[in-house]
Amino acid sequence: MTSKRALVLSGGGARGAYAAGVIRYIVDDIAKDLGRPVHFDIISGTSVGAINAAWLAATMHDPEFCGQRLWYLWRTMQLKEAVKVSNRNVATMLYRLFRDTPDSVMEPKRGRSVSLLDTEYIANIIRDEVPWANIQKNIHDGILDALTVTATDVHTGRTTVFVQSERMELPPWTRDPRRKAVAGPIDANKVMASAAIPLFFPAIKIDDHWFFDGGLRQNTPIAPALRMGADKVLVISLKSAMRFTEPSPEQLEKAPTGSFLIGKVLNALLLDPLDYDLSYLERINGLLRHGEEAFGKDVSFIDTLNDVVEAYRGQGYRIVDTTLFRPSQDLGQLATDFAGALSNDEWGSPILATIGRRASDMEGYRESDFLSFLLFDAGYTGRLLDLGYADAANKHDELVRFFTD
Repeated sequence: MTSKRALVLSGGGARGAYAAGVIRYIVDDIAKDLGRPVHFDIISGTSVGAINAAWLAATMHDPEFCGQRLWYLWRTMQLKEAVKVSNRNVATMLYRLFRDTPDSVMEPKRGRSVSLLDTEYIANIIRDEVPWANIQKNIHDGILDALTVTATDVHTGRTTVFVQSERMELPPWTRDPRRKAVAGPIDANKVMASAAIPLFFPAIKIDDHWFFDGGLRQNTPIAPALRMGADKVLVISLKSAMRFTEPSPEQLEKAPTGSFLIGKVLNALLLDPLDYDLSYLERINGLLRHGEEAFGKDVSFIDTLNDVVEAYRGQGYRIVDTTLFRPSQDLGQLATDFAGALSNDEWGSPILATIGRRASDMEGYRESDFLSFLLFDAGYTGRLLDLGYADAANKHDELVRFFTD
């Protein structure tokens, strides 16, 4: 039986360049070793992972262009163009936050909310570079089964998974009212909504609802990939393995800066849940394997268990083979090292320069996770591309096994 493979791409702002480096190695080098193009049945992304996912889904038919162009786009970013502090937006946001009116947060006329940053540069790349019509063509041609991107409904807080597939139909989904799946074509607005970090990036209006970053509720979208039938999952995390070190007395004397605290909040919301999701998946795998061994071949433990489980979650359990990628270096610390060397002109804004320098002054355990989300600059993203490519090369044999039944 042929496995159904999924690629799961998590969120993390500028850290997404790391995943692009891994993708480049997979579509170029692994394909050469296999003697054929690599094939993902399902691509599932959240936040910046949704951007990379949409690109991959739209260009899988041309692997060479897919990897090289994605690499180029990440490698040519300039911070002063990609992330601008909008003084007008800041003033508008403060004014509207203190007005007792229904539009105190949103700007319905533009279909986008106000935000601290002007990210039109990134929005233009998403709109203009991704060949959106090719997603459905690739699905129709059998290159891909489905693409999913996750966003968060601003008013309800509900996780909304947008799903594009051949017949625009959904398999049985969770009965949890906090999560919802919507079938239909995925476009630039849905991807920008998935990547809209609250306050920093503008929320996006889709039909009658406002959406922002899907990573707040489902940063590593393993669940949508499993709902769509995946039994082999390749997860690219944007956070290195946790290593706890005690701060020195000198470090403890420094009060946490605002950027430091924001970085830790973003980490907690957008990066940390992956470890729980994977441990939960491994517990289910262990339960199923042990049950099969305990009951023997005469009784299908999984089928018997699923007679009960399906009534509660819409789908039964199955054993899922998971391959996890983590950065071999701390991306927050890399951001700190890079930000400290930027000139005023490279920052593009005195406000950003001040925040960046304050953040980069924090040493040791106070690495700047905040900056790692916002440093959309070739100097930083280029390092992450190279790191992702090198980490993938170090897992070459494991990747080959993933694509081999």
